[in-house]
Amino acid sequence: MLLFFFASLTAYSTYKMAIPSVVPFYADNWLADLDEWLHGTAPWELTHRLDSNTWSIVVFNSYEVIWFFQWFGTMLFVSLWSDKIGRIRYLWAAALTLCVLGTILASALASVGPIYYHQFVGEDRFSGLNAAMDGLDYSHMVREPAAYLLTAYQSGRPDLGGGISAMPSMHVAFATLNAYLLSSLNRWLGVLGWTFAALIMYGSVYTGWHYAVDGYVSIIVVSVIWWVTGRQPAQIETKFAIRQPIEG
Repeated sequence: MLLFFFASLTAYSTYKMAIPSVVPFYADNWLADLDEWLHGTAPWELTHRLDSNTWSIVVFNSYEVIWFFQWFGTMLFVSLWSDKIGRIRYLWAAALTLCVLGTILASALASVGPIYYHQFVGEDRFSGLNAAMDGLDYSHMVREPAAYLLTAYQSGRPDLGGGISAMPSMHVAFATLNAYLLSSLNRWLGVLGWTFAALIMYGSVYTGWHYAVDGYVSIIVVSVIWWVTGRQPAQIETKFAIRQPIEG
């Protein structure tokens, strides 16, 4: 299962890097407009009202570090999970999340996000966001990986972890999926899972990696995927129960 997981990540990264050669980045302008229309202002302005170096280190570490540990840790837990029905449901949901959001929707709504808006669209629409980030001591935690991805894109090299894609947010998608899983295990784990998912949603806008609508789409689609995958395991369990010999 873990080998399949890493093979899936390789495939996902390959398709992600190929997006601009199939569908040029085109959606940023109207995604930014939609963001402002929904919120009455640019969402990044709302998130940076809480600006401080202490708060930023919490957000940056959650988004850039802890998220990866949760993602891989959850997959490791599921691979060893004795609940066959629960394991099948999660794996189907994770695979569909990568395929539907990470490849199909990412290609259909090809965009780069606020963090690259100036480089790809050619406007200083997010100069205020850049100034806010530059005023934070730990902004290098975002700037360095952003520079790495941009350099890899410009060079055309298939570097590890390369590829630029904003809509939808895979960070929010898997944080949401894991929150659903944790909620199915225990109420308090669910509270922790949803709190973390909310922080990742917030961080996706705060850092400039995503428009707010990127996260909203991820939450909606993952919720549908979780519901759909919940139907099939239930059918498997019913069929299994029917085939068992009746005692007494």
